[in-house]
Amino acid sequence: MIPTLNEEKIKKALDEKKAFLLAKKVFELIAQKKTQMPPKLYLNLPAGKVSNDFRAMPAFVGEKGEGVCGIKWVSVFPENRREGLPTVHATILLNSSKTGALLAIFEANHITAIRTAAAAAVATAFMANPRPAKLAIVGAGKQAEYQLRAMAGQFSFEEIGVWGFLSKEAETFCARLRPQFPHLHPFRQVRECVQEADVIVTCTPSRKPILKKSWVKKGAHINAIGADAKGKEELDPKLLKSSRVVVDDWEQASHSGEINVPISKGVISRRDIYAELSEVVSGQKKGRCGRSEITIFDSTGLAVLDIYFAKYVYEHYFGRGQD
Repeated sequence: MIPTLNEEKIKKALDEKKAFLLAKKVFELIAQKKTQMPPKLYLNLPAGKVSNDFRAMPAFVGEKGEGVCGIKWVSVFPENRREGLPTVHATILLNSSKTGALLAIFEANHITAIRTAAAAAVATAFMANPRPAKLAIVGAGKQAEYQLRAMAGQFSFEEIGVWGFLSKEAETFCARLRPQFPHLHPFRQVRECVQEADVIVTCTPSRKPILKKSWVKKGAHINAIGADAKGKEELDPKLLKSSRVVVDDWEQASHSGEINVPISKGVISRRDIYAELSEVVSGQKKGRCGRSEITIFDSTGLAVLDIYFAKYVYEHYFGRGQD
């Protein structure tokens, strides 16, 4: 019988500290060309003013003669949050790269969320100025909590500001999590939230810029998380144009990441993109070249992260050599 790993088991095996190390390793493997990842395949289902979609995300990750293949099937329904339902639903199938046999099936909402946050934490570690004091999180949904835990696990912030896309969302978010994170403060305006922030995370479903260039202080680092499909954007194009931009994957980012809209409009081009994160993590390029420059990480979410995280969870419960 093929084992099915539910969210409860996955959460027990995979915490923020381990996720950070796994994500860093994946970007090293990408730089070593030990991964394969075709572009995401989108199935769009227009629904009134929003667009719901399904995504098929296959990948291979291999090292030292071993490897696994897999695919994540994930849905993104933005309006679910209004009904108190998860915006994202995900399932992973993990296969042996030696025999093609199906190894396990994973409920993958936790893997999806924690690998996204871990990638942002890795980017921040390599691109932000040392010892950031203030964190601003623009968005107060499920991913915001994962981002909070990932960032707070790596850095000692003195202040953490939160702005919510929905009314009262930031207040509810901060009240719920303040016992664990006493420096949390809700803000009613994005500008107030991000001013003087050393690290800014945007994780909203916005389809128009909500973070202006004039609001971001010199030397800040931004993790742009929310834009993960064509037409989505959170950042002022002028901010992208004037900053050092690093993407998780050029092909995905150009079609569905934060840079997708300004590229389609000719505002920026590939010449304006400094590097992929794997190049920074592997030391091929510097994460930043001055304390005053603004750096941006454009995260689209990589299938190789999903599959590598699933591989870790599988081996945690079943050991190696199961294929």
